[in-house]
Amino acid sequence: MPSSLSCARLTAWTIAAVALQILGLSLFVIGFFPVKPTLRGFSGPESYQMPTCNSTSDGKETEFPPDQLRSLYEEISKMPPSYDRLILMVIDGLPAEFVLGRDEKPPNKAMIEAMPYTQSLLTNGRATAYHAKAAPPTVTMPRLKAMVSGAIGGFLDVALNFNTQAFLDDNLLDQFYRIGWKLVMLGDETWIKLFPKLFTRQDGVSSFYVKDTVEVDFNVSRHLDVELAAEDWDLLILHYLGLDHVGHIGGRQSMLMVPKLKEMDEVIKMIHMRNILNQSNSASRTLLVVTSDHGMTDGGNHGGSSYEETDSLLLFIGAGAKGSDYSPYAHKAFQVDIAPTLALLFGAPIPKNNIGVLLTKMFDSLTDEQKLRALELNAWQLLRLLQAHLPGLLCGDLSCVGDEQSLQINGSTAMIKEKFCHLFSKAMAAHNLWQLRQASGFISDTDDLRIVVESYYDFLRSASEWLSHRASDVIFTFYSWLSYTLVGVIYDFIQARMTGNNLRSHICAETHQLASVWNCHYARIMFSSADSSNFLVKRSLFYTNRILFSTERDQTKLPY
Repeated sequence: MPSSLSCARLTAWTIAAVALQILGLSLFVIGFFPVKPTLRGFSGPESYQMPTCNSTSDGKETEFPPDQLRSLYEEISKMPPSYDRLILMVIDGLPAEFVLGRDEKPPNKAMIEAMPYTQSLLTNGRATAYHAKAAPPTVTMPRLKAMVSGAIGGFLDVALNFNTQAFLDDNLLDQFYRIGWKLVMLGDETWIKLFPKLFTRQDGVSSFYVKDTVEVDFNVSRHLDVELAAEDWDLLILHYLGLDHVGHIGGRQSMLMVPKLKEMDEVIKMIHMRNILNQSNSASRTLLVVTSDHGMTDGGNHGGSSYEETDSLLLFIGAGAKGSDYSPYAHKAFQVDIAPTLALLFGAPIPKNNIGVLLTKMFDSLTDEQKLRALELNAWQLLRLLQAHLPGLLCGDLSCVGDEQSLQINGSTAMIKEKFCHLFSKAMAAHNLWQLRQASGFISDTDDLRIVVESYYDFLRSASEWLSHRASDVIFTFYSWLSYTLVGVIYDFIQARMTGNNLRSHICAETHQLASVWNCHYARIMFSSADSSNFLVKRSLFYTNRILFSTERDQTKLPY
C-alpha cells in the first residue's frame, strides 16, 4: 500500500473531494429550498364559482371600486359577514399551554392566576380557544405570512426574517384593503416591512433589542385609549414583543414571565370591556383574535419543530362557545386555518395559496345552509390549488370511483388524482342531496348535516395535508437521499484509490450501513424535515472531511 501520494495525485483527489462536497450541498439546497407551485394574483369574484377543468387563473384581475367589490362579495358568497371590525392581538412567543394547558388539562395554578380575566372568558364560554400548530421554521416573519395567507413558507424564510421584504402573495390584509378597510398597526415593525403601503396609521418597534421587555410593549399600549375610541379603522393589529424577549432573557421560568402575562391579560380585559361588551353602536360587531406566532422552549428559544416551539395560541373573543359539552382546553387547529376562517367571517375571498381549513365552530351563529356554503367555498379554493399541483384534476379523465380506504394519498399521481376526485365528488354529492331534501320540504335530521360536514372535512383535511407536504417532504426526501447516496458511494471509491484497499469491501460495508441509516432517516423525515436535513448535511460534510484529513477509516465514528 503506498505510504504517500505524489503532489499531482493529491491535488487531483483534493479537487475531486471539494467538487463532491459542492455537489452534495447543491443537491441539499435544491431539496431543502424547493420552488413550490403558487397561484398568481389575488382571489376575486371567481373564487365564489365552482372550479372547472384547469381553472387556475392567469393572474389577470378585474378592478372594482372597494364599496362595489364588498357588496358584490356579500351577494355572491350568500354569506353575510359575521363581524364588522377585527382586532388582531399577537403576543409574540406565547406558548398555548400557558393559557390552555397541555394534553387536554388546564394550565397550572400560577398560569391561571397570571391571566385571570382571560381564564374567566374561557370558563364562561365567552371565548373559543385552539392549540394552533405552527409549521417550522418558528420565527416571526414566516409565521405572520402563514396567518394572513394560509400558506406555508420554506426554510429560506429564516434568512429573510432578518431582512424582511414586502409580501406580494395573496393575503388577508390585501383582501381587506381591496374592499375598503382602513388598517392600523402598532408593534413589531415586521408588519410594516411586509405591507409597506396598507396602513392608515402605524407605529413600529424593532424586535432586535431583546433585553427590552418594557418599552417595546409600552409603545403599543400607549395608543390603546385613542385607538379603541376611534371609529376610522376596520382592522387594528397589536403585536406585543415583550413576552418573547422575556423568554430569550430567562426562559419560561423567568421571574419576569408572570408579570408580563398579567400585563397582557390587562390588555385583553381592556379591549374586551371597551370594544366588545360595551359597543356604542349595536350594529357594529367586533371580534378580538388573540394569537401567538410561535411558542418557546424551556430556555426561551424558538425556530425549530419541537412541540414547545410549534404550540401557538389562537383565541377568538367575541364569539361565545355554545354547547354544554364545550371544553376550552381540548381544541386543536393549524396556524394556517386562521386565514380561511377570518376571510369568510368578514366577507372576503380566501387567499389563493391557502392550505388551511376553516374552523367551523366559529360559524355556529350561521344557518346550516350558510355553514355548508362556507365549507363549499373552502373546498373550491383548495381544489384550485390542487389543480396547480396536479394538472388535469377533475378534467374528465378519471372515473372517481373506488373505496377511499384503498386510495393512498402518497401513491402515484394517478392514484392521488383519483383520491381527491373521489373525496371531492363525495362531498359535493352529499351537499347536493341535502339541498334537494331542503328544497322539497323534507325534514332532515342532524345526521344528514353531519354526513355533509364530515364529507367536506375528509376532502379538506386530506388536501391540506398533501399540499403542506408536497413541496417539502417528497422533494426534500428524494434529493437528500440522492445526495447522501452519491456522497457515500463516491467517498468509498476515492478512499479505496487513495489507500489501495479493496473497493468491493468498502462498497459492501457501506451499502449495509446505508440501508440501516436510511431506514432511520426516513422515520425522521416523517416527524421533522429540519432535524433530518441537519443530520444528512452533517454526514455529507463528515464524509468529505474524512477524504481530505483522515487516513484510517475505522478510527472515526459516524455522527449519528
